[in-house]
Amino acid sequence: MSTKNTLVALSLGLALAATLTACSGAATNDKASKSTSPAPTRSPSTEYNVCKDGVARILASDLTADDEFSLDCDRVSIVGAATPGSTIELGAVSKLVVEGDGVIVHAASAKEIIVPGSRNTITHGGESTVQDIGQDNTVEQQER
Repeated sequence: MSTKNTLVALSLGLALAATLTACSGAATNDKASKSTSPAPTRSPSTEYNVCKDGVARILASDLTADDEFSLDCDRVSIVGAATPGSTIELGAVSKLVVEGDGVIVHAASAKEIIVPGSRNTITHGGESTVQDIGQDNTVEQQER
């Protein structure tokens, strides 16, 4: 084998080893990551549970059990762990992002729904583009 071929083969081998090492380092234990990730807390610079300039951030942990929170806003993001028994009612939204955990939400309609959270139940009217990138979520279109 010539020196040039040896260098090419060695370079390819090192690149493959680096790639495999990076991939194996990315794997995490789901149970460990859930228990060590801190719960979202109220940021002093962020206004929650209000629509401002067409954008709303809802902190699900602010809602009480058996509470139905209603809001009309164009773009809505829901964060935090929901209080069991609470629900969120939304009007027509162009974009709904549910990053929360255990959230129950109904949107009259939603053009785009993105769900990176876990164990959420989302119902919506009308046609929607849905990206469920979380775990154990239910997203359903319902006629009202």
